[in-house]
Amino acid sequence: MLDWLAWGIHALTAAAAIAVIRARRQGRIASRWTPAETLIALMCAAALLALTSGPILIDYTKAYHYAGQAILANPAALYDCTRAQCYVNLPIVALLFAPLGALEPYTAGVLFSLAGLVALVFAARRLAAGRPFDTVMWLILLNGPLYYSIRIGNTTHILLLVLLVAFERLSGTRERLAGALLAFAALIKPPLGIFLLYLAARGRFRAALTMAAAGAAVVLLSIALYGIDLHLFWFREFVMGHGSAPIAAYNVQSVNGFLAHLLTRGHLRDWYPIPMGSGFRAASLIVTGVIAAAAIAACWRAGRPRTPTAWLVELSLVLTASVLIAPISWTHYYLLLLIPIAGLLEARTWPDHWMAVLALAGGVILISPPVVLLPFSGRIPAALYSRVLLSHYFYGGLLLLGVLIAARLRVAAVGEAASSASMTERATD
Repeated sequence: MLDWLAWGIHALTAAAAIAVIRARRQGRIASRWTPAETLIALMCAAALLALTSGPILIDYTKAYHYAGQAILANPAALYDCTRAQCYVNLPIVALLFAPLGALEPYTAGVLFSLAGLVALVFAARRLAAGRPFDTVMWLILLNGPLYYSIRIGNTTHILLLVLLVAFERLSGTRERLAGALLAFAALIKPPLGIFLLYLAARGRFRAALTMAAAGAAVVLLSIALYGIDLHLFWFREFVMGHGSAPIAAYNVQSVNGFLAHLLTRGHLRDWYPIPMGSGFRAASLIVTGVIAAAAIAACWRAGRPRTPTAWLVELSLVLTASVLIAPISWTHYYLLLLIPIAGLLEARTWPDHWMAVLALAGGVILISPPVVLLPFSGRIPAALYSRVLLSHYFYGGLLLLGVLIAARLRVAAVGEAASSASMTERATD
């Protein structure tokens, strides 16, 4: 019942937000953020944070806090997975959590969460810059994966700011800083390592070399400090082990998660890899290949970005594709798609066709709901939900990827037209 309540509150708040935004656009209320909106926002945030699934701060207290203590006291026990959650990053990354290790886990978790909220505020300001402020704020406030990341004490919402700064720098000329930030992000969330390949393919060699050098330096330092055996164990267990078989839990929303939901049953609360046959692997490779091919073809057809807008759209496209095709994409990864969603609200990238507008709206709707496992009675409704409808975040990501592909091609066409007009004008002069 509480899970349905979360969806109901989310839907009612979304309706209220749409009504307020429309009234503002029509001049019926003040142009600034109103006290009523603040009240609605606070009530919405409190309710969704309380009703989102997952034990409070479990990722922080059981994984990150434990790792911060173990890396100083007993590194050999770093990957002890007999607890509810297991630390899965490189050994050296655990040093980031060591400063709070002396505190009681939940106290440290609250401080960690406050730091994450500060980072989120700065990220929100960057997301709203030059875009409709109220729309962006409500998109953030109604983002279910964001509440999930905050509730369980994960790091994904902190990386939102890191990626925003990196994308802004890549849209300009600060390539080395962008490369260093992307290396940091990839060490925390390995699927983001795809940006190394992208940067090299696009000829952003300073950024690519910085990202590669920074990442390699951290890995080598980690091996020097904690030994090769611990790293080999990490690689076998968490890179090969989790990367070679799917996890069918309800909060896994990648290609593998979608196929695991579709083809298995009884594993929605099972967070360990499920052995699957060659048919599953073939299907996973085909779907992943189609998504990757669509993204690559769009970037190849559009050519090298020539403007900051084109760079932002293409970086957003790569980010969305990486979330979709990663071996494991937890639901909270989808909060990172606030970057492309906010970018598409700009006049220069706003869809120019009603079908693209509907696709964008559909993507936002599918990505934003609270992260809960809805109860269904009846064999057929329950099977339909658990096998098909449960993967709605994945479907939303696919719709968003399609809109970004269209936006990338359109921005390229506009750039070519502007360049041709400029050349014609100079020739006439």
